[in-house]
Amino acid sequence: MSDREHDRMPYAVQVEFRTASSFLVAYSVNLSRGGLFLETEAEIPTGTQTEVTMHVPGTQPITLVGVVAWRRGTEVTDGPPGLGIELVDTTPLGAVIDALVGRFHGMHILVLSGDRQDRTTLARSIKSIISTAEIMQAADASVAAALMTTEVDLAVIDIDYDADGGLKTLQAAKQLNPPVPTVAITSNAKLREHARVAGADELATNPPPFAELQVVLVRALSKPLVVRGSGPHPVPPAT
Repeated sequence: MSDREHDRMPYAVQVEFRTASSFLVAYSVNLSRGGLFLETEAEIPTGTQTEVTMHVPGTQPITLVGVVAWRRGTEVTDGPPGLGIELVDTTPLGAVIDALVGRFHGMHILVLSGDRQDRTTLARSIKSIISTAEIMQAADASVAAALMTTEVDLAVIDIDYDADGGLKTLQAAKQLNPPVPTVAITSNAKLREHARVAGADELATNPPPFAELQVVLVRALSKPLVVRGSGPHPVPPAT
């Protein structure tokens, strides 16, 4: 892209992914189809031309050009608010994807539930959704704390069985640098709110229907760690 083209770009966004695994999930779900969803409450008009620079661990920054195709506001309840960006050309991603796939060794997903049968069923469902996942099972918060490191790609936490232990595990995941994405599972409305306050990235009913579990897993795994924007309509940092 020439300097003149860059000067005309009304809006630019920096997208930082937590891990290569997170980027690969985002690619398989959206980027490979020429689109990108950015979770934000910013009101960017549709049709706005956008320069998107992606930062993925282990690679050089990738810059693509896109257009804001649609927007989901805070008034919609079937998903987080954000922008749907249609990418003009995803060709530069090819070499990056090839390099990352060549080094990919699967994902590490931590499952916390005090009920053995529920934990086993949940682990099997996750494995059927993400076949490359290595599932680490924890029966209580102390075991989960020992397993919780930055090497974990996602933590799925049953809040209903042990609310205090589950919430502490959520908080522990968020205190790591970078924080570990989390999915909290509960059918209790009050606990759902507590889980949200504790930092849960996604919420699901308990037990989660397969389709719902698939949606929240993919959404939590592919969510960028940081989104920063500049231009006439700056995007606030992702939370």
